[in-house]
Amino acid sequence: GPYSHRPAYDMVVQAMGGVMSLTGHPGSPPTRVGTSTGDLTAGLFATIGIVTALYDRTNTGRGQKVDVSMLDSQVAVLENAIARYVATGDVPGPLGSRHPSIAPFAAFATKDGHIAIAAAADHLFAIIADVLGAPEMANDPRYKTNPLRMQHWRELHDDIEVALSSRDSAEWLGLLEKAGVPCGPLNNVAQVMADPQVLSRNMIVTAEDPDIGPWRMQGNPIKLSAHEDPKTRAPAPDLDADRAAILKMLGL
Repeated sequence: GPYSHRPAYDMVVQAMGGVMSLTGHPGSPPTRVGTSTGDLTAGLFATIGIVTALYDRTNTGRGQKVDVSMLDSQVAVLENAIARYVATGDVPGPLGSRHPSIAPFAAFATKDGHIAIAAAADHLFAIIADVLGAPEMANDPRYKTNPLRMQHWRELHDDIEVALSSRDSAEWLGLLEKAGVPCGPLNNVAQVMADPQVLSRNMIVTAEDPDIGPWRMQGNPIKLSAHEDPKTRAPAPDLDADRAAILKMLGL
């Protein structure tokens, strides 16, 4: 459809494809994913399809049609929700920041905000308990194994947040990272654009627009060893600015 309707299609396929049923907190109104996953997933799958078709053409000499649907793409990224439904018969719903089968694996409140903690193994939970100054949690009968922690996730989250309430997010992240626990801050967009790791990966680049001056934007997440990844981008051309060059390239 025309570009002006694209955001509407994105929201519609998020709803039709089941993604919206998994997003948000239990009991909350339907929540759209914060980025245009309908558009983005279809574009990414289409790119993979095109590259695959080109590779196949190299091997066979034959071209082919690449058919990618926005709705199909949403179904494809339902990930383990379909597997859980097939295995149990229970219809998956929204879980907030929790993982459907791992605990602790969520965003937790600290003294001044929230941090993300992901412990996919029992030994990591024991490390977390020790770092939080509550080693007794690792020996609590309710928390001895991941299935037990999933069964008692509410009590587990409460106990973790009580411990986390004593320090700021930055302090906890330093301690958890030093102990080897997968964790991270809950960054807003401004914080993402200032994040040292993001900047070191050249994921924020600048275009020098002749009308508005420097304009910061996302970089390219695909880094290829045979190609440069410049820190600047050319500005968007004015309407018809490249007409002559394009016509020449086409031999017209």
